[in-house]
Amino acid sequence: MTSARCIYREENADTHLEIWEEGDRRSLWFDDIILQSEIHIHDPAVLPNPVNQSMLAHLMFGQPMQRAMLAGCGGGAIARWFHARAPEVAGDAIELSPTVARLAREYFDFPPATSRWRLLIEDVREHLVHSDARYDYILVDLEENQTTPNWTTEFDFLNGCRSHLTATGTLTLNLIMDDEKKISESLYRVRQVFGANVLLLSNPNHDNLLVLAFAGRQPATPSTGDLVRHGQRWGIDFATLANRITRLTDPSA
Repeated sequence: MTSARCIYREENADTHLEIWEEGDRRSLWFDDIILQSEIHIHDPAVLPNPVNQSMLAHLMFGQPMQRAMLAGCGGGAIARWFHARAPEVAGDAIELSPTVARLAREYFDFPPATSRWRLLIEDVREHLVHSDARYDYILVDLEENQTTPNWTTEFDFLNGCRSHLTATGTLTLNLIMDDEKKISESLYRVRQVFGANVLLLSNPNHDNLLVLAFAGRQPATPSTGDLVRHGQRWGIDFATLANRITRLTDPSA
């Protein structure tokens, strides 16, 4: 019977980080209660955390996937997984904390410099201003004081993300909010920027809501066969995720 053990701890005025191992899993925790990243130690092609899997729900639609941006790298579990599953995919992982970026490399096998992935220590808002890169997938997974920063759903940031998406690109926002008014206002702004091309994905037993916003036309629901085929390709149960998706109406309708 395996038991969990803490293999790293760091605490200062701004940060409390811990890394734990249990069996074949290694995880990064913020402030004792926020599970930021989790990897399968021996198999990088496995993404063990169900919330991380949900963040990749857009892959069920089979749209082009050549370049990704992760706003909030954490342990880099998704970058590591992409590198194992699809080494042809290039990516930029944007991390504000030098400490977290270091831990991603030292403890979570962030893809090496010889890969197509970059780990950039900077503010994602500055990256969007100065970069001319276009992405098929942008994931915004940021947290301050156990909630999503307000600026991630403001018009300036949402428009900046959309301008960096390819014609068939997807923005996924991981919203951690417990105020229904804030959620409603955030979704209103997303719909103002992306129109009818927005899906919601709930996460049972978790306090987050995933918002999938498409630069182009919202893709149709995949057939059962496509869900199985794409699920086998990526190692994710897309059939279950598809059942948790809600389609929003066009705010201008």
